[in-house]
Amino acid sequence: MASVLLSKLDVGYLEKCSGDSGINYGIIIGQNIKPESFLVVHLAKNCEEDMEILLKGNENELSQGPTCIAEISSQALATQWISASKMCPGSFNVQGVFVTSEKQNLDDENTYLAAKKMLHNLQTILIQSNVFCASIDEDNLTLIFLAYSAANKKAICQGYTHDIMGGSFATMNCHFIDKPMGWHTFECCYELDEIFPIFDDSQRINIENQFQRALLAMKRSLSESEMFIENIWVDESLPLDGFVASNRKKVVNEHYKATIFLPVKCHQYNEHSVKVRKFNGTIRLSGIIFSKIWCSNRNTLGDVKRFVQTDILRSLAARIQVYCDGLTDPHVTNDSVFISEPPRRVFFNLFADGTVNPIQFSEYIFRGEAPTVAVAQAKQVLDLDISLENIIADLEGLPDDEIFSDVSLSNLQKNSAQPIVNTAKYLTRSMYILSITISLLVLLCSIWLHYFFA
Repeated sequence: MASVLLSKLDVGYLEKCSGDSGINYGIIIGQNIKPESFLVVHLAKNCEEDMEILLKGNENELSQGPTCIAEISSQALATQWISASKMCPGSFNVQGVFVTSEKQNLDDENTYLAAKKMLHNLQTILIQSNVFCASIDEDNLTLIFLAYSAANKKAICQGYTHDIMGGSFATMNCHFIDKPMGWHTFECCYELDEIFPIFDDSQRINIENQFQRALLAMKRSLSESEMFIENIWVDESLPLDGFVASNRKKVVNEHYKATIFLPVKCHQYNEHSVKVRKFNGTIRLSGIIFSKIWCSNRNTLGDVKRFVQTDILRSLAARIQVYCDGLTDPHVTNDSVFISEPPRRVFFNLFADGTVNPIQFSEYIFRGEAPTVAVAQAKQVLDLDISLENIIADLEGLPDDEIFSDVSLSNLQKNSAQPIVNTAKYLTRSMYILSITISLLVLLCSIWLHYFFA
C-alpha cells in the first residue's frame, strides 16, 4: 500500500489551518522517494480568499470561504498549482491537495465523492492549460488527497488516479516522521547556447508552438547527457548515502557541484546520414541557468541527475512562460526579429515556526524589479512569510546592456538582410588568379634567364 510521510511541522501547519472557520485547502509539495512512497516537503494554503475581497449582493457583507469540499474552487487550486510548479526546485513537485476543517468529520462517503469531483476538475484544467512546465514535468500518475479534521486529530490520505470517467481513489497510509529529514544540496551552473530551426513555412508562425518544440528538443538532449559530481563520474545506481560516505564532504547540507556534459553526435558520412532542410527562422536561447536541487539519503545518484535536468528545463520553461504571457498575439511573421531579456532567478529559504529549512524555492524577477515581488509571490502562492533579507539574488547576474541595445538590434537586422555569399565560388576564383600570376612570373623569369645567358 502506498504511504505518505509527514513531519511534526506538517501536522502543526494542518492544525493551524484547521483553526480557521469553514474549510481551508491548499497544495502539497513533495518528492517521490519510492514508487509508492511520498515525502511531504511543504504544505501551502490557498490564499485566494485572503488576497481578494469578494462581495455578495449586499456590499457591506463579505462573502465567506467554502464551507464544504464541494464549494472549493478547482480553478483557484489550478492557478496556485501552476504558479507553485514554477517555484519548486527540480527535486520536488506539486503532488496533491489537502483539506482541513475544525469541526467537520472528513472521513465519510460524501467527502470522498466531492473530493473526487474536485480532483477530476483540477486535473482537467491542468491538462487543458497548455503550460510550458506541463511538457517538462513527468505526469504524476497518483495525486494525493489529504484530509485533516481537528475534531478527532485524524489525517486521512487517498491516492487519486485520473481518467475520463471521473477517476478513482485508493487508500494510502499516513506515517509521521519524528526527526527532520537531512538534505544534501546539489548545484549546477548550466551555460545555455542553443539554436533551434523553425521549419514552419506559414506566413505567421505560432511562436508558442516553436518554444514548445525547442523545450522538447532540449529535454531529449539532456536525457542523453552525462553528469559529473565534484568532477567525478558516478554510477547512477549508487545510493546517495554511499556516495556521501565515500566523499570527502560528509556533512549534511554540504553543497555538491554537478556538471553536465551534453552528447556530441558524430555521424559517418553516407548518403542517408545528412539531411538538408529549408528553415524559415531560428530561436536562439543563450545565458546561464543556475540550478539547485535537494536530495536525501533515500535517493540515488540517478535521482540527482534526473532532478538537475528537470530543474534546468523547468527554470527555462518558467522564463519562456513569462515571455509568452506578455504577448498580445502569439503569431509572428517569419521575417521578424525579436530580442528579449528573460527574468533572472532568485532563491529564498523555507521557514517553519521560525526555523530556517535548508530547502530553497525560487522566483523570477525582471531587470529593475525589486525583490519585493518575490516576497509577495512567496506569501500568495506558498503561504510563506519571508523578508527581503531572505532573498538570494546574486546567483544569476544581469546580462550586458550592449546585448539588448538598439545598436545590436540594428546590426542583427543589417546582418540578417545581407545575402548569403557562395564562399566556395569565390575561393575557386582566387585560386585561378593566383595560378595565372605564378605562371606569368615563371615565364618572365625564364625569358630573363634566356637573354642573360645568351
